[in-house]
Amino acid sequence: MKRVTKADVTAILPLFQSEADNYLATGKRRIEREEILAWIEAEEKAAFVLYERGKAAAYGEIWLDETEGTLEFAHLLVAVEFRSMGFGQMLLEGLFVEAKKYPYDEIFLRVLPENQTALDFFCQFGFAKLTSAFEGEIWMKRKNLK
Repeated sequence: MKRVTKADVTAILPLFQSEADNYLATGKRRIEREEILAWIEAEEKAAFVLYERGKAAAYGEIWLDETEGTLEFAHLLVAVEFRSMGFGQMLLEGLFVEAKKYPYDEIFLRVLPENQTALDFFCQFGFAKLTSAFEGEIWMKRKNLK
């Protein structure tokens, strides 16, 4: 897993071509190059990519909110051709390592209620549901094990 730079955007863009996948990962149907650039340039976000055979296999971000004192994993996505091959686990484990670098005790993430696969997946890694669907999302959290 590596930190995303502007040079990675072309490789990452194919991950965001499916409207259904985009919606489940970001809540939006269309993601353009400029939006990905904005994500990786934002000071309060750290974006990461996993490559396999020269292709972006998985993408995810860590969002920091110093005012709220929270750390959140966001925009987690595995390319269709790399699903069910352990890349989601590798991405999540890499994000856990990165999260340890920050002074926050908990990690949050949001999942759409219709994404039962993601809800089940995150529960396997110690995330617990905090809410039922609130404003269309389920909040989950786990300890940031340091």
